[in-house]
Amino acid sequence: MPSRSALVVALLLACAGLGATCPSPTAEITSARAITIARAQVTFEPVTIDVDKASDAGQPMWRVTLRGSPASPDHAELRPIIIVLIDRRTGDVRSVARS
Repeated sequence: MPSRSALVVALLLACAGLGATCPSPTAEITSARAITIARAQVTFEPVTIDVDKASDAGQPMWRVTLRGSPASPDHAELRPIIIVLIDRRTGDVRSVARS
């Protein structure tokens, strides 16, 4: 029968191995992945894309703002804008606001 210290060492090694394969509870998707997820929500080609860390009800989010081309040179303020809120931990789309 193995000694108690040998069992403790084996248990610690097993736990260490499991920890290496399990994702960290604080792991987040990257801002680049958030942009890819947000782009799937638009039907226009974005001219500018901004991404910021945000939170919603205490949950960490990425806020991705995608802006399209102006409707005309005379009305530069008239352009499609979509803001996508994405859960930083799971990558789930939480909301999509269009204007």
